[in-house]
Amino acid sequence: MHSRTLDLNGLRIKTPAIVASLGADAERAARSAEAQGADIIEVRLDLLEDPYVIKDIRSTVSLPLMATNRISSEGGSFRGPEERRIGILMDASRFSDIIDIELMAPGRDKLLENISCPALVSYHDFNGVPDNVRSIIERARCAGADVVKIAVTPRTLLEALDLLRILLDDPHPLCVIGMGAVGRHLRAVAPLYGSLLTYGYVTEPTAPGQMSVRELNTALRCLGAR
Repeated sequence: MHSRTLDLNGLRIKTPAIVASLGADAERAARSAEAQGADIIEVRLDLLEDPYVIKDIRSTVSLPLMATNRISSEGGSFRGPEERRIGILMDASRFSDIIDIELMAPGRDKLLENISCPALVSYHDFNGVPDNVRSIIERARCAGADVVKIAVTPRTLLEALDLLRILLDDPHPLCVIGMGAVGRHLRAVAPLYGSLLTYGYVTEPTAPGQMSVRELNTALRCLGAR
């Protein structure tokens, strides 16, 4: 398998790309993410005391930045009005290369109408795999996604296999993440089937079953994906 370059409205990303998902220690961890093998840095604004730290991170790293302010209904820690959450993301977009917004977010359309950088539209299910994954992907594209991210929790290997089939069948920019114990291996395997991104941590996990950036880098090299 050979890597390829994805062009998102002028932002060129070599894929499959490892996204370093950073939480409370984002400013410190960002400096070591690239050395560990990351291609993109995700700043989880909902896990920061001061979300405007992203401005400082922007000035200290050369990797593309993805800003995420995860809504509580999809596993995030943001507590407050949706208008405030979207406002923070809009401000963060000035220092970001990609913005992550949830498909089911009430403020999704307002955000997408007011940012100029590419948008990753995401969907998370921490309890299983919905029957209508393909239609969810299509809804995200219709909403204006440059990249669609589906993060779900397979309970069986057959469900995990179904997710890989979706990747093989879909010609558009798509990221599929398997969460939990059964889905953990998909973080390393899904990129071989076409997942553009996989997420890892630098100091501590930000999602169930997440591997470290170092582990993912090693696994993808062993599998010939990097």
